[in-house]
Amino acid sequence: MNSLSNRSKSKSGNVRPLLSRKPAHPHKISGDKLNEVFADAGRKLREGLSQEAEKILVKTLEGYDHSADNFANLKRLLSFTLETVGRYKESLDILKPFEDEEVLNRLGMDTQIRVTTQLAIAYNNLGDQPKAVTLLKEIRKQAKENNLDHLSGIINIALARVYRKLNEFPISRDYAEKSLTYFREIGNWLGMAEAYREIALSHQQEGNCEKALECFEQGIKIIGERSAPFMLGKFYTEMSGAYWFLRRPQKGIECLEKSIEFFDRTEHILNSVIAYNNLGINLMLIGQWPRAEEMINKALELVGPTNHVHFAGILDSLGELKILRGELDEAEQLLTRAVAFARERKREWYEAQALRNLARCFLAQGKFKEAISTARDTIDLSATIGDKHYANMAGLVLAESYLSEGGLVECENCLKVIEDNDPNSDFFVLGNIQRIRGMAALEDDDEQIAVHHFNRSLTIFEAAEDLYHTALVHFLIGGHLTTSQTSRAVKHLSKAGEIFKKLGVKSFVDSVSGKILELKDPKLEKKPVSENLRQNSVVSQLLMMRLAEATASRELLFRELVAVLRQESQARKIIIAEQNENNKLWPFIAHGYSPEDSADLVTKFDKAQKKGEEKSFNRTKNLAVFPLRGSSAKPAFLMIQPLDGAVLNDNSSLQPLLRVVELGMDVVSLRARDKTTPIEQEANPYTSNSLMPGFIHSSPAMTLLVEEVYKIRSSDVTVLVTGESGTGKELVSRAIHTISNRKDKVFVPFNCTAVPKELAEGHLFGYRRGAFTGAVTDSPGMIRAADGGTLFLDEIGDLPIDVQPKILRFLQEGEVQPIGEKRPFKVDVRIIAATNMPLEDKVADGSFREDLYYRLNVIRLRVPPLRERRSEIPPIINYYINHYSSRFNKHDITFTPQTIDLLMICNWEGNVRQLCNEVQRVIARAVDNEVITPAHLSPELKRSAKPLTNFGESSNVRPITTYDSVSSFNNDPAGGTLEEAVNELEMQMIKSALARHNWNISRAANELGVTRRGLYMKLSRYHIEKAA
Repeated sequence: MNSLSNRSKSKSGNVRPLLSRKPAHPHKISGDKLNEVFADAGRKLREGLSQEAEKILVKTLEGYDHSADNFANLKRLLSFTLETVGRYKESLDILKPFEDEEVLNRLGMDTQIRVTTQLAIAYNNLGDQPKAVTLLKEIRKQAKENNLDHLSGIINIALARVYRKLNEFPISRDYAEKSLTYFREIGNWLGMAEAYREIALSHQQEGNCEKALECFEQGIKIIGERSAPFMLGKFYTEMSGAYWFLRRPQKGIECLEKSIEFFDRTEHILNSVIAYNNLGINLMLIGQWPRAEEMINKALELVGPTNHVHFAGILDSLGELKILRGELDEAEQLLTRAVAFARERKREWYEAQALRNLARCFLAQGKFKEAISTARDTIDLSATIGDKHYANMAGLVLAESYLSEGGLVECENCLKVIEDNDPNSDFFVLGNIQRIRGMAALEDDDEQIAVHHFNRSLTIFEAAEDLYHTALVHFLIGGHLTTSQTSRAVKHLSKAGEIFKKLGVKSFVDSVSGKILELKDPKLEKKPVSENLRQNSVVSQLLMMRLAEATASRELLFRELVAVLRQESQARKIIIAEQNENNKLWPFIAHGYSPEDSADLVTKFDKAQKKGEEKSFNRTKNLAVFPLRGSSAKPAFLMIQPLDGAVLNDNSSLQPLLRVVELGMDVVSLRARDKTTPIEQEANPYTSNSLMPGFIHSSPAMTLLVEEVYKIRSSDVTVLVTGESGTGKELVSRAIHTISNRKDKVFVPFNCTAVPKELAEGHLFGYRRGAFTGAVTDSPGMIRAADGGTLFLDEIGDLPIDVQPKILRFLQEGEVQPIGEKRPFKVDVRIIAATNMPLEDKVADGSFREDLYYRLNVIRLRVPPLRERRSEIPPIINYYINHYSSRFNKHDITFTPQTIDLLMICNWEGNVRQLCNEVQRVIARAVDNEVITPAHLSPELKRSAKPLTNFGESSNVRPITTYDSVSSFNNDPAGGTLEEAVNELEMQMIKSALARHNWNISRAANELGVTRRGLYMKLSRYHIEKAA
């Protein structure tokens, strides 16, 4: 990327004005050459090579004499090119001359609108949103008045960008969705992807990260295998932000590694800055603090020369890391700088981000007044920009600050305000709400309620893979369990100490050691259980409350169930199994089993169940199996070993708890319903099938064709229908017949390629019995069979050359002479011919008679290919859904909007026929009430990017597994002997290394520190094969 410091300058030291000189030998550029320039520059921009695109455009501008419109369009694209590398002022300066009405009015209206759109975007990039909105609203009106609807997509996407900068997210999303409609109709995959990106960003900045991820993923699917590293890099970077808000750091890390990989192929340093910084944030979350600091410093190094506002975000990331490490003075300095830098550049989102962490820093320092004041400032600013996430995080600081000053009521009020913002998808917020409520219960001297909240918090932070807060909650639980639960308390504290030691937080390591020594003191008085625990009914109510509150996601609900059973029952091993996308039962969460063992057990249970032998299987395996069935949720199975461990510690039944889980499953399912809302095709006033069923026409091209068909409805003139294979030429021909004077007579189709050449004459003209070998009866032939009606000659270009003179005579004289017949017969037949090849070429090469060509080419109708009438794809799909649902006796089958989008951007080489076959295949395989998603489409149509995580050949994702009673959910080796654990760990390390290096033995061996021969021996020992 060029910066001001390294771009070429004039002798005076100013940046060299772009295009300041006249071409030495000006000459006009041809239309083909200009189209080539635009295509080449566009390709370079998609690949992230903005400097190369700039060189192409500048060379073209300076090397030729241009018309006013061509000159303006080249300048427009150059402005966009400079925008992509952050050269916003230059981007605006290039287009400023077009603000002069006299200059602008020299251009065609189409060019005026395109140039003004880019001018508005340039103003938006420099923070002048009111000017941008004014320009865009004016040209939107002009486009409508001048019937330039094809420009609505670029105008609406520009308005979406501007309103997002104004923090008007619903308005931004509305414009993005309008642009999506236009881009979808013309199959503009890049425009559709950009529209989905804007929709996703509006959802993300409103705090709806699940919906944002859905839109990001759809945009990536639309790009598919096309070369667009710059766009894909942006998508994956922004997806990582959504995963961070949802506290799914591993997913975020995978996204960012992909993002950096894409940006490394481009010249966009600022985008790499964002990716490195976000990678550091995610690594911070999972406890890899040294590597996190390395990535953030890498971002700082890259952003330094640019003085970009991202600098504030990077300082904020470093400040947050310092808070976690307890280096609070350094954190305060970094965060104060970040706030000042963001304010100076009037970037409120960055300011809110840094203010939130500054409030956290003050809280950790014990400066409660400053923490309260800064948290309130953050909440106010977040309300201004419409960012619920930072408002919620600042609300947590506010609640804990009030609590630290003894304000229990104020604390609870703050937490309720946060809950009213519906933070169900934000695990950081949910986990801290429970943690703070636990702290509040301690202030109220209720340790049992406090531990209840801490346990809830622990499950959430484990699900979020938030290592620091997981350790913190283990510490809180271990420090406040009753003295009769010393063993369990020590386990929690040991786990906390282990994590804090890994993170390098010495203050907490020392505190943990002191607590453990205190608990192990033989002088510690252990009170009887009855004095510490409440009545069983109260305990059961607390457990039910834990499960009822865990409905943020299905995974969190099942994790909470496993956590409750681990703590409150005698279960030693637990599996929750559900059906995967291939309708096979697989382990979703497993405790006490290795991934391989849990998968094997579930597979065998599934087979036993299908045979009706599950009871004997359960007895043999010492299992208790409970079906979990909600009224609207996907079912699951809870499997507990041993059989007699499937009760609570007081020997009460699990059934009341499981009923709460089933209700929770329904809550999660109903909340997620809107994510796969089926498409509801709006009635288009231009969409019609009035000619005949299945003849759908809404595009301008097809509407023009229909008008031509109506013009010849009262004539018997010969018609030649042309078009690619599968476009519907026969349907058009039937439509011509249907509205003609012959509509009550027969329509006879004949495909000229369907019979051997030597038999074509007999099939068309008929024959007498005995005219040739095999002619055992008289045959009238296709032409006489169509007497009074219409004969449709399909693929007329393949008609044998020796039959063509007889067709010509028939067209001229209206008579046919069957083979073996001595006299001709008069017939009254209208001819409609069709071809998918250029007959002119066949005339030129002598394979088609010129006189016949002119006889056929009286009225010529071209059926446009499906890619030229994409707006008709949704109604065509709906027609065939209904058609094949009726034919196959299927009911209520719907396609999601995401599925329609992918069908809209296909090339459709087979045209309507290919689309029809695709819908037929889907409907034939569907069941009643099924919602069709992109996964149902044929492989050749799913131009999707590869999944983020590749789990090998198996369709089953590895389950979430855990082993000991307090450790986080992870994939550690199973319990047993030390040798078994070491073998399991070694096997997993080998598999992981091989997967990372795509089974390159040399690289995997080098990473593992063994020889190639040693690695081969271990593969043999552990029976590891490539398919695994």
